[in-house]
Amino acid sequence: MKPELLFASDAELYGSGRRSLALRCRAGELIRLRSGIYVHSEVWRQLPLWEQNRVRIRATVEQAPEQRVLIQQSAASIWGLPVIGTFPEVLLLASAASHGRRRGDLRWSARRLLEPLEVVDGMTLTSRAQTVLDMAAHLDFERAVPAMDRVLHPDPVRGLPGVKKEHLKELAANLPSHAKSLRAGRVVDFADERSESAGESYSRAVLHRLGFPSPELQHEFRTPTGRFRTDFYWTEQDLVGEFDGAGKYGANGLAVEPSWETLMREKRREDAIRATGVRFVRWSWNDIGRPPEHPESLPRRMLGAGLPRTRPYR
Repeated sequence: MKPELLFASDAELYGSGRRSLALRCRAGELIRLRSGIYVHSEVWRQLPLWEQNRVRIRATVEQAPEQRVLIQQSAASIWGLPVIGTFPEVLLLASAASHGRRRGDLRWSARRLLEPLEVVDGMTLTSRAQTVLDMAAHLDFERAVPAMDRVLHPDPVRGLPGVKKEHLKELAANLPSHAKSLRAGRVVDFADERSESAGESYSRAVLHRLGFPSPELQHEFRTPTGRFRTDFYWTEQDLVGEFDGAGKYGANGLAVEPSWETLMREKRREDAIRATGVRFVRWSWNDIGRPPEHPESLPRRMLGAGLPRTRPYR
């Protein structure tokens, strides 16, 4: 559901005035997104975090009389590409006069356009390919990989095909510096369309940076009770790796606790795979974020499960 934005300027035009909106906000009926822009609090609370971020970005775009062009993480949010971490700033394409300018939570940055701009839900933004390449050129490796993995998939919402790696490499060669082309090309080479979630993609990139060997993705195990795929499988160590993300959602898109039936189904699946003789290691977002020396950190979990480091830490 696309929530209605309420503008203080419209309230003045139709007679209710800014004060009425401010009073409704204090009463908890409205949420203030930006100066002069509100949304109904009941609708807002039903939105998952990523949809709230999209609404905030839309409010930023609709607030300005001039055209604002979204780039990088802000464009990725509108395209439905995963963004890792929190980004309070709305990232905009700079004109010659606004290069590198900041105002509040708005940040303008210069980018060489590799493809024509596009319009999504009334917002002008960089193309899917340009968006992920800019992220790869300017963000840490592991934060750029999830969006790059995702863009290889078709976009069923808009009926768009996946972006081909060959096309991404051609565009990356036109980035404004050799260093940025190399950074982006490294992410393109690493990207894998078999990854099924942002958490899996991020985990795989972090493990790579930490020097662990590359896993096989979506390996299928055939058991007496059925066929099951796993997130990661290291053949030499006979080790299965599973990312436990908060990816269970209800009809309204909000995270919910898994049901008893879901938990039992997952336990039976894991028991069936373990019965083939493999070992298991599991981790969560919290484990990835812990300091390396923490006993439950991702590297400690992997080493404890018998997965060796085969390369130096990057």
